Amino acid sequence: MPALKYLAALWIALLFYAVSSIMAGAAGFSAYNQLGTEKEKLLVNIRHLQDINSEFAETKDALLHDTDTVSVYARELGYGDTDEYFIRIAGLNGKPNGRMYSGDYYFPSAPLYVNDKTLRIISLAIALSMIICLGIVDVLRFVKEA
Repeated sequence: MPALKYLAALWIALLFYAVSSIMAGAAGFSAYNQLGTEKEKLLVNIRHLQDINSEFAETKDALLHDTDTVSVYARELGYGDTDEYFIRIAGLNGKPNGRMYSGDYYFPSAPLYVNDKTLRIISLAIALSMIICLGIVDVLRFVKEA
């Protein structure tokens, strides 16, 4: 029967390793929740970039099809007076002054987790400490009986 308690110590260490891996390991709940948060941030950034893209498309359409818009942008760039008329010339790629904003960079961060090697070392230390404590108790009980 005394060997059963030593085996229980190993099972407890294995249980600690399994639970801590599930909770704080690389594929655990903590890392999964952090990745979910990063996913939400990326989705918000994608929606923002889509809004900027639609604004660019509207500006492009206005520049291609509206002569008033071309004249306004040309005046902003300093290409004419108020009494001049402007025509669009295909192939010229002028940009309005400082009005184009293409979004921000977003670099997702890696999830924080406890390394698997660390979890193994901790569970091994738990097993060894339990086995040592049980061994000391058995030795003290043997000395007391003798």
